[in-house]
Amino acid sequence: MVLTVLDICTIGLLAVVLALAPQIAVYIAYTLLVYASKSKPQVEYSKGKAHDISFIIPVRREPLEYVERAIRHLCELNIPNYEVIIVSDDEPSAKDAIVEVVEKARRIGCNAWFIWRSIPKGARTGALNTGLYASKNPYVYVMDVDTYPEKCFLDIATGILESNSEYACAVGKWEPLNYESRLSRALATGLKYMTTTLYKARSKLGLYTYPLGTGTLYRSDYLKDLLKGWDESRVQDDMEIGARIMHIGLRVAYVDECPIYVENPSTYRAFRVQQYRWAYGALDTAITRARHIFRSKYPFPVKLEAYLYLLQYIPQVLTFLGSILLALLQFKHPFDYLTVVYPLLLLYVVVMIIHSTILYREVRVNTSTTWQTLTLMGRLAAVTDAISLYTFTGSLRAIFRVKTEYKRTPKGIYQRVYTGLRIPWELVIGLLFLVAGTVTVLHRAILTAIFLLLHASAHLYVVVRFPRDVFYK
Repeated sequence: MVLTVLDICTIGLLAVVLALAPQIAVYIAYTLLVYASKSKPQVEYSKGKAHDISFIIPVRREPLEYVERAIRHLCELNIPNYEVIIVSDDEPSAKDAIVEVVEKARRIGCNAWFIWRSIPKGARTGALNTGLYASKNPYVYVMDVDTYPEKCFLDIATGILESNSEYACAVGKWEPLNYESRLSRALATGLKYMTTTLYKARSKLGLYTYPLGTGTLYRSDYLKDLLKGWDESRVQDDMEIGARIMHIGLRVAYVDECPIYVENPSTYRAFRVQQYRWAYGALDTAITRARHIFRSKYPFPVKLEAYLYLLQYIPQVLTFLGSILLALLQFKHPFDYLTVVYPLLLLYVVVMIIHSTILYREVRVNTSTTWQTLTLMGRLAAVTDAISLYTFTGSLRAIFRVKTEYKRTPKGIYQRVYTGLRIPWELVIGLLFLVAGTVTVLHRAILTAIFLLLHASAHLYVVVRFPRDVFYK
């Protein structure tokens, strides 16, 4: 098939629109969320007293020190009538070591229990259901081994669920726990900002709040009797059960007063695994739970926004697709395609500046210098751009209903355990953008060249800073 110049220009225009328009939409949406919620008061809940909570911790290939530390943290909260249920999907050879950790905790007075699933049916969600139906308390808190809830959150959440039967669960505010690596410091920055926009701002505006996979206190009877546990065929357990909670007309409370500390990935490889799973899981939920959301009794604007929330990775996917297409076109017909859509480009620059200013203010609070703030913002932008391929492939698998294996985000020592060489896609894509950008410069298509070279710098930054994570799996 021979493409005419008109065909190529049409494809070029489509590529530019794909590369710019989705990000414009995201920047505008986040900006509106922040400014619209500024004048709105945060809902404040009275504090109760945490009691009768079953903590369910699903584990598989987790560092033993993390398991031990998580149990000890829960034990030291001194919650009346609590229990900690460790549900292991580990290989038989690893079981005894975890049993020893649990028994050690019991010897010092922790009410910890161990369940080993010889057949790990349903992966994480299957483990959650095993723990749920083994639990005996009216409240259930699901947590990963790298999560540390504050007692004040559990006090407030228990008070909410005790006083109002409309609430199925209460979700807390994630706060970053670790800052030990370049990546974890950058991701801590992103976590704080996303908590402010996606949870705090949306909650203040009366929008629907989804549970968090680690950081939510549930009513056990609702989980068991109304929802029949978690859907073991879904990957993203929090979004999936959130859609079904919405369907039966129940509410989710968001508690902003007290933090739940979560560990960010310390390596690019761990971040890549996490984002692939989240992208797949979010879109998988959007496809399988659309009718649950739109048939709920919530107002239509709330239902629509709740559904769009599940599509949060689509703008990044479309931007990646448009950028790749724009780069490939330079080898066929080098041209400054961005000059064709000056109004769109101008809007992109304006909303990006506004969004970056909001992000800067959020980050600056926790940094000592302007340079440190800009460095963290740049690093966050680079790694977010670099994992676009994985959010793209994860979303594509969800669209075509290709079943994917649940892969836990590696933690601790497992973040640096490599199993062999892999195709360094970040290098491949970085070189594609670099060569395309160079070709574009030689043809004096400056705006398009700048756009492509910025993408090249993001991918090649990851290759230089995290080479082992790029070249090994």
